[in-house]
Amino acid sequence: MFCRNCGKELIGTPEICLGCGAKPLAGSGFCQACGAPTNPLAEICIKCGARLRQAVAADVSPKSRLATVLLAFFLGEFGAHRFYIGKIGTAVVMLVLTIIGVATALFFVGWAFLAATGIWAFIDFIIAIVGNMKDKEGKLIKNW
Repeated sequence: MFCRNCGKELIGTPEICLGCGAKPLAGSGFCQACGAPTNPLAEICIKCGARLRQAVAADVSPKSRLATVLLAFFLGEFGAHRFYIGKIGTAVVMLVLTIIGVATALFFVGWAFLAATGIWAFIDFIIAIVGNMKDKEGKLIKNW
């Protein structure tokens, strides 16, 4: 196996390349089978004929896009979708703002909190539908 980033031969299946420090399959400049330079857009190595692994598949989250979209739609103001994808900090912020908004709903400031979390949840809903929502590890949530 060769590093797709620098082309250095790798022993076993290491998590990082000792030559460049990147994940071995993260690059697109070299063939993982023979180490030959490749076109970043190529699907097959011209030198050895091996199918080139695409790094894009490694950057897809195992989380369900359908679950994220439904949670954002129905429980978005409470941050349920953000709890699901692992973004606990912002989920707690959404939950606290919603609780404050409900508790002070008789006053103008309460409606402002509810409006802010509603808009935030709606934007997250749109981002999730389009497929640009990322989980806590920065991986795109693409799989329905």
